[in-house]
Amino acid sequence: MSVVVRTPEGKIECICKGADSIIEKRLKKDQEHLKVTNNFLEGYATIGLRTLLIAKRELDEAFYERWSKKYHAAMTSINKEKEMNAVAEELEVEFELIGSTAIEDKLQDEVGRTIHDIKRAGIKVWVLTGDKVETAINIGYACRLLSNEMNIFILKETKPKRLRIEIVNLLAS
Repeated sequence: MSVVVRTPEGKIECICKGADSIIEKRLKKDQEHLKVTNNFLEGYATIGLRTLLIAKRELDEAFYERWSKKYHAAMTSINKEKEMNAVAEELEVEFELIGSTAIEDKLQDEVGRTIHDIKRAGIKVWVLTGDKVETAINIGYACRLLSNEMNIFILKETKPKRLRIEIVNLLAS
C-alpha cells in the first residue's frame, strides 16, 4: 500500500508499507539497516505479531507529473485495475527503508473453540498463508488449529513439480 504526499518542505514522497517479502524486493540495494530490521521482524513473528516494513522514495516534480498523468489515464481505462497496478509498479521501486511495525492480530471470540470442534468432527483443515512462518505457527497454536501432537510440515518450494516431489518425500518419511 502506497501513498504519495507533498511534505511541508515541498518534497514529493512515495511512502509504502507492506509485507517484508514484497517491500525488500523494492528497496535500493545495500540498505544498511535491513539486516537489523529483519532480526526485529523475526523476533516479532516468533511471538505471533503481524509485521510490516515501511519505506519511502523521494520523487522529482517532473517524474511525478508524468507518472500522475499515466495513473489518471489508467484509472479511466477499460482494464482499470490491471493498468493501475502496472503504473503503480513504476512508482514502487528504489525505496529507502524507514523501519518496521508489529501488531498483535487478535482472533475473534470463539475462533479457537470453533476450529477445535470442526477438527473433532473429522473435518480436515488446511492453512495457506502469506504470513511469516513463525507468525503463522503461533497463530495456529493460538486458535487451536495446531497442537503439540501434530507433525508440522513447512513447504517453501514455489515450482509445482518440485513442490509435488517435496510433498511425496515428506509423506513417505
